[in-house]
Amino acid sequence: MTLNRRRLFQYAVLTGGYGAAADGAEPAITLAILRDVSTLQGANLTDDRLRVVKPVLEHVLSGWGELRAFDVPATTAPTQGILD
Repeated sequence: MTLNRRRLFQYAVLTGGYGAAADGAEPAITLAILRDVSTLQGANLTDDRLRVVKPVLEHVLSGWGELRAFDVPATTAPTQGILD
C-alpha cells in the first residue's frame, strides 16, 4: 500500500494527529505527527522527506478550510449530474 497525501491525512485524523489548539485556530501538523503516521502506514519516511511533505499538506488543509467556509445558499440548484 503506497503512502499518499490522502492516506496521510486519513491516518492523521484517525490517530488524532492534528487538531486546533483553540476555536478558530489553524490545525497544526508537526513533524512528529507525520513521523507517527508514516510509521503506522509502514512507509517509515525520513525526516527530510517529511519536511518536503509537510508544507504540501498544510497548503491542502488550508484549501479545505476555504472550501468549507464557502457559503452555498439553499436555493442553489443541483448540478446537471443530479436529476430530479
